[in-house]
Amino acid sequence: MPDTWELVGHKSDGTFLEGLSVATPAFETWLNNYRHSNPVLAIAELVQPSRQITDIRPTIAVLPLQSKPGSDYESLIGDMLSEEATRALSRSTLMNVISHLSCRNVDTTVITLGDLQQSIGVDYVLSGRVRVRNDAYHLSVDFTDVESGTLRWSQDLTGQVSKFVDGNDEVAYLLARAIGREVVSASIETTNARQLYDVESHYLLVSAIALMHRQALGSFSQARPRLEELISRAPRCAALHAWLAMWYVLSVGQGWSVDFARDAATAADSGRRALDIDPECAFSLAVDGFVQNNLVKRFDVAAARFDEAIELDPNNALAWLLKGTMHAFVDQGSEAVSCTDRAQRLSPVDPYKYLYDSLAATARLSLRDFTGALELANRSFKANRRHISTLRVRTIALQSLGRTEEALTSAVELVRLQPSLTVEGYLKDHPAALFATGREWAEALRKSGVPTN
Repeated sequence: MPDTWELVGHKSDGTFLEGLSVATPAFETWLNNYRHSNPVLAIAELVQPSRQITDIRPTIAVLPLQSKPGSDYESLIGDMLSEEATRALSRSTLMNVISHLSCRNVDTTVITLGDLQQSIGVDYVLSGRVRVRNDAYHLSVDFTDVESGTLRWSQDLTGQVSKFVDGNDEVAYLLARAIGREVVSASIETTNARQLYDVESHYLLVSAIALMHRQALGSFSQARPRLEELISRAPRCAALHAWLAMWYVLSVGQGWSVDFARDAATAADSGRRALDIDPECAFSLAVDGFVQNNLVKRFDVAAARFDEAIELDPNNALAWLLKGTMHAFVDQGSEAVSCTDRAQRLSPVDPYKYLYDSLAATARLSLRDFTGALELANRSFKANRRHISTLRVRTIALQSLGRTEEALTSAVELVRLQPSLTVEGYLKDHPAALFATGREWAEALRKSGVPTN
């Protein structure tokens, strides 16, 4: 059921108690007289007013892992694993995660899914049990869509207690990644099966974001109407305007914009609206910095946005990533790599890890670490073969390493995906072209076979 109601037309378009049939002459006489004397009173007056929604992300709870009765050690390990999984999930911009302390108070032996949905509005639940033997632990976990009651997946995982305590165990991170993928899958399935107006907001949001990052025009174009539908439901949700701004930045970056000036202005307007609604939204600040850096080319404003986002949320991976990209564009390679390396360490479980690798490759390129840039670009390319920036970095790195034949092949693929690309156009539009590094990159593209004009 949609989160808000929308009244189409005017209330006078309806009829009071239309469709109500009571076979009593006295009631019919009263009803007809009332309708005649109150012609503008419609049943639409009973419509529920819109709520001011500020966060429509899916809400996830990691419930305490069950252990053998009386086993304090197993219970402790299970509690620590639950906390780490919660922390990993909380780094995602896609999900709202119930705190570990709140979940610790849930008695998993008596509470139902319906109870969880009513009490804390949770959309998904991770539950399971833990068994420990010597230095080994074994997890059996279930991930459930609360509204439908559907078990999305079950998984068994093993690890070593000593590694986990030392911070070298990846099981909690792997759990978070699996949850991120499943939330995306569930959202796309649900949204594709219904009309947009009939889809819950959290499904719409996640599916829109996932489609934005598929980098295929058919999928990408479906993301914007989903975001616009959400904005019509929750116009005071700052993050939605920020996501729309990001859609325009990515559209321009892929070479799909047919009117750069208009799309840059629309992106800037969406970023401004997001910050007008919530000036302290770290995500909106980071995205507006992205707009200022990539489209408006106001690097001072972009730097201020990133710094403010990081001051509000020092663990904001996106802000660190985009700040690193800004440094890469303005010939500050060391700062660029420092920021993107930090972003990689904080990297969320969202479905755009390829973007982190791609922009980290750009940072390496600005440091003239062409081997490191190529390694990251290849990893990004493996995850998403249509991302223009990745192909561009890959081509430049290959050319700079003297691998000219491979650079030529990469450039052919780059131009195939972006037929409008020319060196002249790159120098005109790309923000890095204002600096020495960008001009070097343009020359590498020319040597690789990208058309001059």
